[in-house]
Amino acid sequence: MDRDSNYIHYAILILLLLISVNLFIVDLKIFAPVSVNIAQIKTTPVPENDQTALSADKLYPELARTDCPASCLSAINFATESMNTRTGTAQTAVSSAGQTAVKQLKEFYIPLGSGSTAKNDWDNMVSTETLIDTSIYGQIDSAYFIAGLKNPTGNGQIEAQLYNVTDKNPVWGSHVIMNGPTEQTITSGKIGLAQGPKVYRVQLKSSLSYQASLENARIRILAY
Repeated sequence: MDRDSNYIHYAILILLLLISVNLFIVDLKIFAPVSVNIAQIKTTPVPENDQTALSADKLYPELARTDCPASCLSAINFATESMNTRTGTAQTAVSSAGQTAVKQLKEFYIPLGSGSTAKNDWDNMVSTETLIDTSIYGQIDSAYFIAGLKNPTGNGQIEAQLYNVTDKNPVWGSHVIMNGPTEQTITSGKIGLAQGPKVYRVQLKSSLSYQASLENARIRILAY
């Protein structure tokens, strides 16, 4: 009987010892510091330029899942349109700055006067002599000689031209002819006026030496 009691006593002691050892091992696993193997940690370097390019949706993914409601978009569009209306867009400003002023043609008339002749060769109408300085008219686009001619008898033809007294030559393109009508105002084609101040006069002739007259002779200049 006593021997059985001893066996039971020893068994209980062994069991308690095993329980104590087990509890000790469990405590070591729970409370022991965790060691980290740094060599096993993989890191991916981020380029310096990309660090500043990180967007809010990458840093805060939950924000990317938030949709802007229709009322929010409408308010943003309205504010943008209002800003463009008040300040103007850059494209409009560039277009306005790129516009160039359109030059306007100005018209000038230089009166020369009147005269008459019955000669069949060029006769100088001294009363029509006029000093013309082309530099005062700016950039000349074109010039024309205008002559009012009369041939009362209707015989032959009447001719007139502009003459450069200073340079002693007829003005190119100024020759006009009236053949048939008793009177007519004729405009020449474009004429070539010399640069600078020059004296001009009208020359007149009647092919059959009948009386012919010149009235209201003038020069028309178009310039910028």
